[in-house]
Amino acid sequence: MDKLNKLSLPATILIASIILGGFYYASEVNKQKSIKKQQQIKIEQERQDQLTEELKEQQDKEEAEQALNACIADAEQRYSDQWYGECKSRGELTSRCISLHETTFDEYAKKNNIPQDKRLEALLAFYKEKDECSCRLPTSIANNISDYRDGLKNECFKKYPQN
Repeated sequence: MDKLNKLSLPATILIASIILGGFYYASEVNKQKSIKKQQQIKIEQERQDQLTEELKEQQDKEEAEQALNACIADAEQRYSDQWYGECKSRGELTSRCISLHETTFDEYAKKNNIPQDKRLEALLAFYKEKDECSCRLPTSIANNISDYRDGLKNECFKKYPQN
């Protein structure tokens, strides 16, 4: 019995050490899994942030490009309107050209009873005919109008620089 008591204390200590060691090992394994999971979450978040940033940059670039295109289209329209106004004031346009220029396509389509399925062809014809309504202007006036358009376009490129 005395031997049993002498062995029980070391056996108890050994069993307790194994149990405590097991708990410690399990908690360390759990910590490692938790750290690994946190690192994965952090990597995923960084990847998501990067994708979000790239998407925002792409949207900004597209918006700037659209704004530039709209600005240039406006410059071209102003150029065209100024040229038309100069031709009209000189009395060098036919009444048909004046009527076309002062009519929207919807009004034109309604007036000419153009069916919905023929609108695209009619739209192209409308703008082609409208573009042909022009006149020759003296070189100095034509140059002034062209310089005005070029100035407007340069302002567009300054206002909406492209990367």
